[in-house]
Amino acid sequence: MPVPAMVPLGEAARLTGRTPEDLKEMAETGEVFAVHVSGHYYFDPARLPEHPPLPEELSGELPELMTAQEVAHLFRVHPKTVTSWARQGRLTYLRTLGGHRRYSADDVRALLDQQTADDEAPPPDHHGQPAENSDNEEGTPQ
Repeated sequence: MPVPAMVPLGEAARLTGRTPEDLKEMAETGEVFAVHVSGHYYFDPARLPEHPPLPEELSGELPELMTAQEVAHLFRVHPKTVTSWARQGRLTYLRTLGGHRRYSADDVRALLDQQTADDEAPPPDHHGQPAENSDNEEGTPQ
């Protein structure tokens, strides 16, 4: 029987949208399967719990312009990550008179939908190509 590919705690937290502390507690109570080796937790991705539902205040209509804190809460990331996404061009923003960034709710929703679709897609192969892409028969990056 093949051994499943295990992922470390941080990756499991990213995949499930939960905090590492929550996953540790779930592993210790037996709610989720995990292996504890040399002080580190490893999880089977196929047995990870589903994303928790969005809080009620976020499941409805979003404000027209959002702060980095509000966007970070939606994505369950640190506000500095949102700022980084803006610098990378993944999120468009406006500057307030005080120099703070504000993010368009439409752009935030589009990125959230894109990330949800990316999480459901199969992981890329070792060349960074989608796993189903068999057009490249030589196995070399294009």
